[in-house]
Amino acid sequence: MIKKPRTKPLKLLKLDAILQRLVHNHLKHGELQIEFARYSAGYRGEVALNYYLHDLDENSYLVFHDLRLPRDRDKEKKYYFQIDCLILHSSFGVLLEVKNLSGDLYFDHHFDQMKRTKNGVDETFPDPVNQVQQQKMYLESWLKRNLFPKIPLYSLVVLTNPKSFITLSPHYGKKAAQIIRAKGLANKVQQISTYHQEILTKKDLSKITSKLLKQHERHNPDLLKTYNINHTDIITGVFCPGCNHIPMRRERSTWVCSKCNSKSKDAHIRAIQDYAVIFYEPVKNKTLRRFLHIDSTTCMKNLLRSMNLTPSGPTNSAKYQLPIPK
Repeated sequence: MIKKPRTKPLKLLKLDAILQRLVHNHLKHGELQIEFARYSAGYRGEVALNYYLHDLDENSYLVFHDLRLPRDRDKEKKYYFQIDCLILHSSFGVLLEVKNLSGDLYFDHHFDQMKRTKNGVDETFPDPVNQVQQQKMYLESWLKRNLFPKIPLYSLVVLTNPKSFITLSPHYGKKAAQIIRAKGLANKVQQISTYHQEILTKKDLSKITSKLLKQHERHNPDLLKTYNINHTDIITGVFCPGCNHIPMRRERSTWVCSKCNSKSKDAHIRAIQDYAVIFYEPVKNKTLRRFLHIDSTTCMKNLLRSMNLTPSGPTNSAKYQLPIPK
């Protein structure tokens, strides 16, 4: 049973929105496109995993996608660890690190790295086996800190791209058993289940589920700061849903495109979502009006009310907390 569904990473949503609105010929455009392609491939790999997770008995396993949990109690430092997928059973847990890489993959024990060769180009990545083992240690500490029963935890690297060719260095050792193809996931998990007796009761599983969901915090990086992009580098206005021209103009409760003459009643929703994703901050009516190219305060207020959004705070400085798309 899926307890935490997979959602598109906020960083991927941010990269997409920024790329759509970044001024032409910006110096960071190429770098952002490469990062967007990399994160898109990773997300597609995680989505592909769903097919193989369906082979597990949904009455015996709880599945949590994209968990990001605090590493310790220190609220000031706010260090987190992230798990691509956690499979929880009454007898054990399995952490998955999902990789969607094509090309030749070489797992190097000497330098603790994975090398990918594709089209004659070499790239290196941290050894994903080491990564997921570290996550397992953090989860063990998290369970102990939250006073849950100790259960056996396993870690696996799941390669979802069938076009990858895997090679291990001669002395990679026992860690090799933790690298599997996606099609072998269900068999591997079921094999693990034969080793253990039930430890967690239904009540334990319910409490762990509640705590995992409560303590999960979606990663929300400030990409404008990371890539040194000024607010003025972001193109404002409403995109035309027909031809993608920007900006549309507001005429008698309708958005009109000056390029293709398309009309829309709700084209502003995408623009508001873009603002929420890119800036992720409470926003005043005035600021959103500038972003959407709207003159009327009442018009902006009505559009937000139609999305069930209401302001908070004193009237003169009231702000809206815009929802982030899932």
